[in-house]
Formats: sequence, structure tokens, C-alpha cells
Amino acid sequence: MPIHEVPELDRKLGIEVYATDVPGIGGRIRERLEDFIVEEITKDRRRVYTSLTGGEERRPVQGVGKGDYTWFVLEKRNLDTISAIKIIAKSLGLRYDFFSVAGLKDSKAVTAQLVSVFNVDPDLLEGFKDKYGNIEVRHCVKMPFRIVPGMLYGNHFIIVVRNILLPEEEVSRRVSLVTQEIGSKGLPAFYGYQRFGTIRPNTHIIGKYILQGKFEDAVMELLAHPYPNEDPRVIELREYIRDTEDYRGALEKFPRALSHERTVLKHLSVRERDYIGALRKLPKTVRRLFISAYQSYLFNKCLSRRVKRGIPINEAVIGDLVAIKLKDGSLGGVVVANEHNLDFLNERIARGDMVLVLNVFGYGTIIQGGVQGDIEREVLKEENISLNIFKSKHMPEVATRGTYRRACFYPEELTVSSVHEDELNVEAKKIVFEFTLNKGLYATVVLREYMKPKDIITAGF
Repeated sequence: MPIHEVPELDRKLGIEVYATDVPGIGGRIRERLEDFIVEEITKDRRRVYTSLTGGEERRPVQGVGKGDYTWFVLEKRNLDTISAIKIIAKSLGLRYDFFSVAGLKDSKAVTAQLVSVFNVDPDLLEGFKDKYGNIEVRHCVKMPFRIVPGMLYGNHFIIVVRNILLPEEEVSRRVSLVTQEIGSKGLPAFYGYQRFGTIRPNTHIIGKYILQGKFEDAVMELLAHPYPNEDPRVIELREYIRDTEDYRGALEKFPRALSHERTVLKHLSVRERDYIGALRKLPKTVRRLFISAYQSYLFNKCLSRRVKRGIPINEAVIGDLVAIKLKDGSLGGVVVANEHNLDFLNERIARGDMVLVLNVFGYGTIIQGGVQGDIEREVLKEENISLNIFKSKHMPEVATRGTYRRACFYPEELTVSSVHEDELNVEAKKIVFEFTLNKGLYATVVLREYMKPKDIITAGF
């Protein structure tokens, strides 16, 4: 595969380019859960360590000893954050909605993060472990306030890439060259695979149908569109729905793990053609996730096109949007680059005080002049939509004004180990990447530049 050619899945998600010209090292991630470690970084830059990196001894927070909230470290593996908290709540007889977190962590990983819960004695939580060994609670302390998303700076990652089938010297050479390129021009801040799904990469497709008011299409995409990497039994069920529209019969057979599909099927079993009603049975957060995924797809398309046209992502050109970068990495006020302020803005970008941003489309988005504005208008035209679609007149509760997202990022504290023999794969090599990312950025976007996998699924993404 030519190095400029991206996998088919990437293209479907709007990720149409690589930022670096060096061939990838290949390999696989997540061969073991311990190969993918995610440790939360708080707003004041405290790292929440897993037990694999010394978490038993290192307390991320010193409690004040009083208050209505208990904070604790949640270490989990093979579970998403929401599922882990639900297990804790059910096991201890607590209310799930009393818990709060600053961010959600990968399921196929070993992760550590801070969680808070209202009106619970720390002694009840301290040392909790589930029966499968996937959850551990430690370092419980009393605090006068709860955890909210604004308290998150980002995440620290330690990731092992295994099954690299290249000579040691060539692996080292390619990794060094990619690191140099990233350091000089940054990486595109694409929304990563988690936003869309990999086995069923269709959350953005469902989102577009909802915005267009095509609710039957949205439901059929959710229920009846099989994807080749799914379980064969599930593929068969989806084809059955597509061919028969026997929602009641399908509900009896659909796996309980596919809860969204079952929720929609249950409604359609009673009200067969009420597609908007079926979608509204899903939590609003889920429906908003569909819309957000479509916004993410459009952002990726616009960013890819900018890179393809050779327009820099680490500096502004006339017509671009530039945002103040706050100490916690989030974005402040936004200004438009023009011939009078362009040099000043680029000096600030180079210093790290400001950052180039692109539109994440919504009904309040204002498309500027300049080349980026041209790109955005092209993408909207190709998608055959206008910005008014985001008012979602048929389902106004998921309407969105739009926002901004940085165009470029640099992994912080990036270190790469020397190349070693892979003890899990004969005659293969492994290498370890360690870095910190600000919230909202994806480790898989970093790894795809080094690995340049031919197949995203088999590579472990």
C-alpha cells in the first residue's frame, strides 16, 4: 500500500490523510489489556496512576477530611467508565446518578481516573473490587464539592505496539523520522475511531439521518445494516429485520448487550411505524452522540482537505480562526486572521499562547472568507446540507449551535522506548510509546501515524 493511502475505514470517517511521509512500522496494539494504559491528568496536572505504575502509593488528591462528597481513584480494565460505576453502585446499593467523573476512559485498556460520589462514607468504598477483578477502588477522601468535566486536563498514555515485522534498525529509523515530522509540524487533531465505532462505524450516518428528519433511515441504519466484522449471529438478525420488519420477533432474539437496538425494537414492537418515537426512547445523551459524530465527521473532512491542499495546520492564513489557549489547554476567545494581525497571531501560535481552530459545524457557525472557508463550503455542498440542518427542527432537543476545535496538536512528554523482542510473537519486535494528550485528543491519532496500519481492526484500534 502506498504510504499516502489510508485504510478504507479511515476514509469513511473523514480521516483521509497522514500528516507524515515516513512508512509505518505496522504492528498491533491491545494484544493484552496491560498494553494500553490510560491515566487521568487533573486540571492542576496531577496524574492518577494505575497499580501498574505505582498507583497504590501515589495519592492524586489529599482530602480535606470533610464535605458531602467522597472522591476516589477508580481503576478498571475491560470496562467502560459508565459500566464500571454502575457495577459499583449496584453492588453497594448506591444511586448511580450520585456519581460524577471528569471524563470517560477506554474499555479495552487498564485505566485510572478520579470519581466522586455524593453522601457516601469513604469506608464503604475503600478497597472495593468486583468479582471478576476488573474494578478496584482506592484512596477515598472526603471533599466539599464534586468532580466535573472542567477539572480534567487530559490523559497520560503508555502503549505497547507488538508484532512489528521489521528489523530493529528500521523500526528505530522510522519512529525517529515520524517523531521529527510531528515535532516540526504537529498532528491533525482528527476525531478518532472511538467517536464513530470501528466494528460498526455508523454513528455519524445515524446522526445525519436524524438531522435530515429521515427517521426511518436512521432506525434502519441502527437496526438493520449489518457490518462485516460483526458477530455472524448478529449479522443474521440484522438481515432478518431488513427483510421482514418483524420487530417483535427480532426483539426476542437480539442480544441483551445491544441495548440501544433492543430499546428501539421494543418501541417498534408496539408502534410499528413510529420511528421518531423509537429514537426518542434512547437517552438524549445517546441521540446527541449521533449528532456529535456527524459534526466530527464533517470536521475531519474539512481538516483532511486542508492538509491535502498543503495549507499549514500549525499556523494561520488570512481568513482563519485563531483561539486563545488557556492554561488547562481549553480554548478561549476566537479572532479572525486578517492582513493586519496575521503576523502577530502566528507569533502567538508559535509561542503556544494561541492555536489555529476550525469550525465544528452548528446552526450558529459563521463561515469566514479565505481558503478554509472555501473548503467548508465545498464540504457542506458535497454533503448536500446547510447549516440550518443543525437546528434539527423535527427533534429540537438535539439541536447544536456548533463550536471550535484546534486544528493541530503535539503530544506532550513524548518518549519512545528502544526496540525489544516481542515475547508474545515469534520473530517480532515491540516498542512502547508514552505521552500526554490534552482532553478531547485521541491517542489512536498519534499511533496511526507511527503504525500506518493496512487494516484498522486487525491492528487493534
